[in-house]
Amino acid sequence: QLGRGHIGRSHARSRAARTRPRAIALPSDRVTRHDRSGDEALVCAAALSDSRRADGCAQDRAAPATPYSLEMAPFGVPEIVASVAGARSVLDVGCGSARLTLALADAGATQVVGVDTSLDRLTQGRARISTHAVGGRVQLFEADFDRALPFADGRFGAAVSRLALMIASDPVATLRELRRVTAPGERIVTALWAPVGENAWFALPRAAAAAVLGNDRADYARSFGRLGSLDEATEVHRAAGLTDVRAETLRNKLDVQHAAGLWRWMVSQNGHVRRLDASLTASERAAVLDELHRRAAEHRADDGSLALARAMTLVIATA
Repeated sequence: QLGRGHIGRSHARSRAARTRPRAIALPSDRVTRHDRSGDEALVCAAALSDSRRADGCAQDRAAPATPYSLEMAPFGVPEIVASVAGARSVLDVGCGSARLTLALADAGATQVVGVDTSLDRLTQGRARISTHAVGGRVQLFEADFDRALPFADGRFGAAVSRLALMIASDPVATLRELRRVTAPGERIVTALWAPVGENAWFALPRAAAAAVLGNDRADYARSFGRLGSLDEATEVHRAAGLTDVRAETLRNKLDVQHAAGLWRWMVSQNGHVRRLDASLTASERAAVLDELHRRAAEHRADDGSLALARAMTLVIATA
């Protein structure tokens, strides 16, 4: 998953469009706050180095290796959920098909609201929550975080966003809006892909396609890695007026059997790659796969399988 739905899809949209819309009426406007005293340990207790960024600790956290599976748990979700533990009402911005949204409800939040601009993804999300035991705690709405969010000030006990902030037309303005709808002193947690060079699973297929087809045809997902360095991520959150900003890098490996399997998985998971693949002739596809096989050699184990690095930047801040 490279990004969340199509939220923030118009990068040319004027910031003047953030006129406050009429607030969506939710079952209760009372925000139940939570004690974060124990949560602080989740961020800094396992620091692997003494390096620091901005207001808090910057660190690398090694996540468990993830076996190749179309049903694998989304990377970064456990860390996001743990970072807002105890919040009773949570906003998930750029919720996509609601996997993180449901995980928040599963973890104990009694009201979780997800917003996205992609009607297809919201339809998938509503189908998912309709069969889930805690689906009654989740509501999904169409809303665009490049505009003012339709919620009252301080409405939520926490706000999260996974793989959406990097496509915001004005990330600082978007984070200010998250700060507005989150109760003062409560958590805002975002996750972004780390720079492309730290994500071999993404970099290799795109580089192979560019080598065979040219940069113009393979120039997809240009926002991948935007704001993903620890310094950039920290700076944009601080610029939005958030405090106690902590940025860390999550790392794990994506295990696939071979280069062709990686390409097929990318086609199944991402619309950019799916459209590119659909445009290929049989000979072009074979050439891309050959180039990908060659470029992946340094990641190949003795049995021929590939272990490809994934890295995500997690930012935890206070509204």
